[in-house]
Amino acid sequence: MDVEYNLRPMRNEDWDNFLKMVQEIFPDDVLRKDQFLNSVKKGNFYALEIDGQMTGELKVARFGSDDAHLASIGVARPHQRKGLGSILMKYALEWIKKEEGISTVHLYTQDHNIPAQSMYKKFGFRVTGTTWHYFVPFASLKPEGKYICQEILSDEIDLVGAQFPTLPAAQIRRFIEDRVTKYYVLTLKDKEGNIVGATRFTPSFPGSFPFEITQIDCFDDFIKGMQNLSIPEFDHVRTVFTDNKELANLCKEREYRLHHKLFRMSLNLRI
Repeated sequence: MDVEYNLRPMRNEDWDNFLKMVQEIFPDDVLRKDQFLNSVKKGNFYALEIDGQMTGELKVARFGSDDAHLASIGVARPHQRKGLGSILMKYALEWIKKEEGISTVHLYTQDHNIPAQSMYKKFGFRVTGTTWHYFVPFASLKPEGKYICQEILSDEIDLVGAQFPTLPAAQIRRFIEDRVTKYYVLTLKDKEGNIVGATRFTPSFPGSFPFEITQIDCFDDFIKGMQNLSIPEFDHVRTVFTDNKELANLCKEREYRLHHKLFRMSLNLRI
């Protein structure tokens, strides 16, 4: 495109302009101010400007040891379909390729967002999974107490990372060491001590993602464990999981509110 643009790190003082923009782009997923400030502090969070006006945003980060996550990419509605999304994507891929050892990158996009999917496919992304994002009311739970939810132990990190690819060991350590956002990495165990579930839990959201269980009957016990760690003002948890159709059917049968159905899309940088 011929218009001159400026892509720069997001700043704390951008909050008002950022909020106005994303309320139009992502009305169902607007960051709270504290989440925005945390993202600014962590870095790899960028603002796209044209004539001094914020017209886009981008957030990207390492994930695990050899993957990257394109956490957010958006363009203000008046400027969509003008090539700005491609500018942001090109910058993200340039950033990723400079990071040592990264071989893949993934992102999530709403299943009905065909224009976004088309752009991602032009860059080589392909659909590699289906993800559901449900609101689970704590009052709906009927825990049986058959499973125990607790914070992950240091000697379990590699084991969990191998068992659940969506929670690689390097990323678990990154979550635990994060000094900006308070994360818990939780495991669920049966009475014999076998790990049957794992998740990253953010009490201030509250959200559980990625949420992994090996059997459906442990769902309520796991969510109950998160309730015990939640901030009292919340009566629910947001649970996000990938390629677990049995759990998706359970949530649908219980008439939980589906916030999003998403496609996970991935790009192999070494092909």
